[in-house]
Amino acid sequence: SEADFLKKELELGISLDNPEFITLAEETAKSVNDLDFETVLDYGAGVGAYADAFNKSGKNVSIYEKFKPHRDYISERLPYLKIVPKAITTDLMAFIEVAEHMTDKELDALFKQIKPKYILFSSTSEKTDFDEDWGHINVKEQSEWLEFFASKNYTLLREQQVPTKWTKIFQYATT
Repeated sequence: SEADFLKKELELGISLDNPEFITLAEETAKSVNDLDFETVLDYGAGVGAYADAFNKSGKNVSIYEKFKPHRDYISERLPYLKIVPKAITTDLMAFIEVAEHMTDKELDALFKQIKPKYILFSSTSEKTDFDEDWGHINVKEQSEWLEFFASKNYTLLREQQVPTKWTKIFQYATT
């Protein structure tokens, strides 16, 4: 269930009570300071750590989170953050370890709906015995993610090491 998923994350340290996780979120927000953006959508925000880090760095942050237990956790712990009922276009979209939980059809629909200028993207390419438990239904090779974003008119700006070794920054190619 969604509540079990949140509980599992919290037990693993994906939590606002874990200083190391908070530091990682803050380092991630700092890692894109060179980009020109004011608004952020944290899509699939989980516990809200990345959204909070962007908020602390002065950005105008919106959260889209599908799971009610996660939204409740964010509302209780980070009541000053704005949760939106559907994805919206912002300057930067944090899309961190979420895409592997979505079908290609859901991903296509999302990028028909919104066109962020930048995407801070990370998605694991390592298949494990626990993918089903974690809801990993769409684990792709990094080359496949590059092709996917290219098909949506995004170019790879750079790769970086935070928050994960798979992190990429994509920029929308305006014509």
